[in-house]
Amino acid sequence: MAATKYRAYLCCGRNCGPKGSGELLDFLLAEVNRLDIDQQVTVLPTGCQSHCESGPTMVIYPGPIYYKAVDETRLREIAAKHLRDGMPVREYFWTGTPLRIGSNEKDTADSWVGKERLVDRNNPRGQGAMPQRKEKPKEVDDFKW
Repeated sequence: MAATKYRAYLCCGRNCGPKGSGELLDFLLAEVNRLDIDQQVTVLPTGCQSHCESGPTMVIYPGPIYYKAVDETRLREIAAKHLRDGMPVREYFWTGTPLRIGSNEKDTADSWVGKERLVDRNNPRGQGAMPQRKEKPKEVDDFKW
């Protein structure tokens, strides 16, 4: 049995799901089987990848390499070139700015400097919550669980 070489995660979040990502997941699984690379590639659904404007999106590890606006044609090419032949398909790369979880605001390179995400155990994905300013922990005991 060959070791898994790639892990492909297709977004099936609340914005990509209605765009057909469930059917695309089935298509990608079938394509991986057709190419006989199912022992080297794991295909799984994920929740929101925060690239809603260009969805459905897919991330492949090792990487991460994000692909935007995937459809059957793109998935067929990505499966053959990236997953089978090891050559990522650059023209489909996602290179935008991610949305903050639970917000319509976009991240910028310095928007998280000096901030950290506070996670509520009852709302772990942070829907509706914005990161709060807080001093970064200096010691292990400074983390609040």
